[in-house]
Amino acid sequence: MTARFRNENWAGAGRLYVDPRLPEGAHLPLLHYLQQAERETIAQLGLDPEPPDVFAYFDKELLVAAACTNRNVVAYYDGALHVVLDREDVQASVVHEYAHHALMSHGILGPAWAQEGIAMLIAREAWWLDPARLGEVRDNPMPLEVMEQSIPYTLRPEQSVLFYVQAASMVACMARGNGAGLRGLMDALGASASAAQGDGSYDPSTILDPSAWQGCIDGLP
Repeated sequence: MTARFRNENWAGAGRLYVDPRLPEGAHLPLLHYLQQAERETIAQLGLDPEPPDVFAYFDKELLVAAACTNRNVVAYYDGALHVVLDREDVQASVVHEYAHHALMSHGILGPAWAQEGIAMLIAREAWWLDPARLGEVRDNPMPLEVMEQSIPYTLRPEQSVLFYVQAASMVACMARGNGAGLRGLMDALGASASAAQGDGSYDPSTILDPSAWQGCIDGLP
């Protein structure tokens, strides 16, 4: 794929590979979104990773063909950032996936709910605040094991939506409750994983309070 895509510089060692079906200059707004993503991860998480390689696609058919994912996905991160440019929400998608890059580059590999919820809040996504879906995850939450280990974009579409809603609500409530926001939650995840002898696990009791999370949901904006 890299042989066929146009190769552009974007920052330091990072490379931008542009689908040849995209017209010249189509990637220029993407550079602005990547710069915004850098600013947001520094401001909200205090993280400033080396830039990733980025793949910009004309449409999602090629993106989906290149990954094990459901057809609703328009961006993902697998060590490089992949994004479709023919979307109105491409800016939020870039910031979301860049947040994954920042977290993983600094050793925060999981749990899945924290990775996704933090990325959604960094990107200032608001779609998950739908009262009906919030009520659904409050009353029938996915088990913690599912929230810890799932790869949400490989789930069935409706399951994937509920996973993201639950993840974002968990992170929003926990960040609100710890007094230090997203940075405090990230630090707690890193400290907990380090205390787990480097196996990538963490102690949920140091971070999660399920009853407080469910009680917080109705107060989310």
